[in-house]
Amino acid sequence: MSVDSAALCRMLQSEKEALTVFTTLLREEQQTLVRGELERLGSYADSKSNCLFKLTHLGEQRHGLLRERALHCDDAGMESLLRDHVENPELPRAAWRHIVELAKTAKHLNEINGTLIGTRLNSTQEALSVLFCAAKLPGAYTADGSTVCYRPTHKLAVA
Repeated sequence: MSVDSAALCRMLQSEKEALTVFTTLLREEQQTLVRGELERLGSYADSKSNCLFKLTHLGEQRHGLLRERALHCDDAGMESLLRDHVENPELPRAAWRHIVELAKTAKHLNEINGTLIGTRLNSTQEALSVLFCAAKLPGAYTADGSTVCYRPTHKLAVA
């Protein structure tokens, strides 16, 4: 069963556009983290969630197309689809390669942002520990009513 090259291009173009928006958001979030504008971080959550919802929907459409042809829902399956089921695969293949590159970029940006957030979180926890220790307070209450100890831990070694 042959796949309409133009329809496949439209599908992949939608996915490419959504991934482009997502990577742009990740870059903006990264710059916000680097500048220390932590109060702005929450503004990215809804936009990123909406992008992820759209990307999930578009990915499911692509997976449905692959499953209809008994192909794996991975890069090899897409290559098989392009090679064996599309008459003019040049444009869809270029769009697919762009999607793969954008996905790699998004993954890399997300990992960096996670590291930046982790670093900020550790700094905040260390600052709280110093403040609580100076005030001779053993800890604080969390939103659910449990307690968190902010006494400094003694590190024997750091790897």
